[in-house]
Amino acid sequence: MFGEITYSESDLKNGLPAHLEQLLRTICFRIRVHGREALKNYSITAAQFDLLQRVYFNGPQTMTKLSQSLGIAKSTTSGLVMRLVRDGFLNRRRDETDRRVFKVEITPLGEQVIKAVIEMRVKYIEEVIKQISEDKTKLIHEALDALYEVISSK
Repeated sequence: MFGEITYSESDLKNGLPAHLEQLLRTICFRIRVHGREALKNYSITAAQFDLLQRVYFNGPQTMTKLSQSLGIAKSTTSGLVMRLVRDGFLNRRRDETDRRVFKVEITPLGEQVIKAVIEMRVKYIEEVIKQISEDKTKLIHEALDALYEVISSK
């Protein structure tokens, strides 16, 4: 399915998983850096963008859930949210089922930022895959689909 590359037990014991982790980490980092070039067009920090992404991809969130998913203190989360609300990227609203709880939701401006970053990432990937043969690009796609399928089932 993925070409003629096979790995022996000794390959697996001698660092293949560590090498794959390094490759994936480096690739993700470079894609992330290129995408964040779009942030220069907005008054938003990388930390604020991370929070904005959580709300965009996971829907409205409570402050507690946001701080847990980001692994940061509630006070830090509050500061980030406060600035994002002030600058029009997020809204705070009371939860409909529990009026004591506030939920944070993304605004159209916040969605615009996320879409701009994704667009920059896609353009970067387009430029990169132009340098790889169509056959290898197809193999990469199939391999990443298979990896995603296995990881998603865990």
